[in-house]
Amino acid sequence: MTPEAELSPMTRPTVLIVDDVEANLIALDAALGSLDCDLVRASSGNEGLRALLRHDFAVMLLDVQMPGMDGYEMAAYARGNPSTRDVPIIFVTAMLEAEATALRGYGTGAVDFLFKPVNPYILRSKVQVFLDLYTSRRKLADTVAAHERTLADLEAFNYSVSHDLRAPLRPLDGFSQTLLEEYGEQLDETGRGYLTKIRSAAQRMGQLIDDLLRLSRIRAAELHPKTCCLSDLVSAIATELRTLEPARSVEFLVQPEVRVYADPALVRIALENLLRNAWKFTSKKPSARIEFGTLDALSAVGAEVGAEAGTKGGRSGGKQLVCFVRDDGAGFDLAHASRMCQPFQRFHNSKQFEGTGIGLAIVQLVFRHHEGRFWADSAPERGATFFFTLPAAEK
Repeated sequence: MTPEAELSPMTRPTVLIVDDVEANLIALDAALGSLDCDLVRASSGNEGLRALLRHDFAVMLLDVQMPGMDGYEMAAYARGNPSTRDVPIIFVTAMLEAEATALRGYGTGAVDFLFKPVNPYILRSKVQVFLDLYTSRRKLADTVAAHERTLADLEAFNYSVSHDLRAPLRPLDGFSQTLLEEYGEQLDETGRGYLTKIRSAAQRMGQLIDDLLRLSRIRAAELHPKTCCLSDLVSAIATELRTLEPARSVEFLVQPEVRVYADPALVRIALENLLRNAWKFTSKKPSARIEFGTLDALSAVGAEVGAEAGTKGGRSGGKQLVCFVRDDGAGFDLAHASRMCQPFQRFHNSKQFEGTGIGLAIVQLVFRHHEGRFWADSAPERGATFFFTLPAAEK
């Protein structure tokens, strides 16, 4: 739709009638008068094109034989303009019904042919189909736009509230720490325990807010894909984890040279969450193993026995690489897997394993941004495997 059309919205669907004979315009106008639509008449191809650029039409009825610009030429111009190419065209012609006529008309983008003299009942029935389609599309577009506005409002609200919630937490944590450090000796063990719990609760709330902000930023992030090596990212994250807890015995098995076409920053966030989860849920084992690699298409089909939490798709026509992160840790019951990517959902007691329950929601969001899929296979005390798809890098 052009800016001119946006400035003159129509409350009802509109039909464009183009014919160089005034009597034909009057007849078509009369035949369609009972339909719930507005009618715009044009007496030439040039006038019809000008009308197309000014208004948004549900369908146009186009005469074939007109002086100057005939119907075929007008249809070709309409199809060549991005703002008018989707308007359905019904040719109305007095030419003999012949295969060559029909083929040429359909070749210029027509959806139907009517031959004069036109049966008014058939005309109304055909036009009504496109009026209904137009109304349905517009309602759907309005619904999508409303949902997008609501989502944007929610994101803005979450971001604002998260910032507002953070403000009172800093003094709460800071003053509690000061009390412990400067007046702790004047308190008994119970009093010091209360202050410690206050600090712990404030810090946990701060972590929840940080995770909410991170989720909000990722949801609004633009995708900047390029060829990147997942193996290098995994190895770098593994080194960071070892540095944090050098005493732990964890074996990392990383398949080399796994390259994808994706946003490196977003993919790193997803891998960090998956690997930190694997690191955390293997922490009770004296010796653990964490793996990263890929599956071929056939084995990936068999692997989808867990919770599929993503969306199908990917770059159109591009090969999808199926990757996995596997650990031999605590695992979880797949009966609850349908909610594994919901924010704040946890499958383990917080006293056993720390966390806010945001990580997998972030992971799912990253792969959805890439039109990929994300699912899992797991069992209690038998570890967990998380699968995801990303577009393979072109060789």
